[in-house]
Amino acid sequence: PSLQAGLCAFSHNEDARGSAATNLDKKRYGGRRNYIRNQHKNSVLRIFLMQTYGIEYLNQQDGVIIDAAGGKGELAWELINLSGVKDCVVVDPRQLNLSLVQTKWKKGLFEKKRTGPVFSKWYPACEDGCKMRQSKSPRHLRCFLDGEACVEFMTATSKEDVHRADEWYQNQLIRAKEISWTSKGLTQHEDGTSYNEEEATNNVETKSSEAIETAESEISSAQEARNVLQKSHLIVGLHCDQAAGEIVDFASAKNIPWCVVPCCTYSEMFSCRKLADGTRVTSYDHLVQWLQERDPRAKVATLDMEGKNKVVYTLP
Repeated sequence: PSLQAGLCAFSHNEDARGSAATNLDKKRYGGRRNYIRNQHKNSVLRIFLMQTYGIEYLNQQDGVIIDAAGGKGELAWELINLSGVKDCVVVDPRQLNLSLVQTKWKKGLFEKKRTGPVFSKWYPACEDGCKMRQSKSPRHLRCFLDGEACVEFMTATSKEDVHRADEWYQNQLIRAKEISWTSKGLTQHEDGTSYNEEEATNNVETKSSEAIETAESEISSAQEARNVLQKSHLIVGLHCDQAAGEIVDFASAKNIPWCVVPCCTYSEMFSCRKLADGTRVTSYDHLVQWLQERDPRAKVATLDMEGKNKVVYTLP
């Protein structure tokens, strides 16, 4: 675990643990890949954002942080409830699932008496007894992030363009709910999920109280969705798969900083991606370099977690 992220107060010498460390080599899902210890990846990236951009910028007045391909919505939830960010909106076609972080919240695991005086600085929105108040679910644009289409939707002004853009958004909401999410692609995704648009759908979604709460946070109004995109001042993506390039496209069009922790390469799907020297993007290192080459201001850092831990980002 990351000491900087305040995930553990003690350092560990893995070499000295001997047989106690054998579980670190266990395979996951019965496959060939080693188990990856990145269960705290949302916290690690959240604290990187706090260190890199500062809480004042993250909490910009009337600003919105976009969590693109945010999956369950845990990163956005942490930014709002642990860091105190006013508004962070998830853009992802999947239904949010905040049951794990909400359970931790109700148990008081984020309170200062649990995090301690050294690490509580990374939890500025938490205080002793905060478990007694309700945590806030992030708002949710339940659609795929298409950089060019989102810019057109956001910038529509004439009555005709607005009508066409609003119709596009409503179709995106329908498309998202018709996607059948499967367990295929386990050898490609670190979180064990993938989508198969051909396996459509009469999906029966979870109807728990947590699911009902997150469903209520979904943005159905096209005007509200447009306002979210217009007010965005930072867009981030953690293991965002196919959305990595779209994040950069959207940020570049809007001239806002972006922060991407890339994961899968999808070299066959994006066969046109090439580095500056003409090399096709076919590996993880190529993908990191390709993202960096998209913007001359882009920087690269390494996050303190296992797995795909390179972060490519730009500053305001």
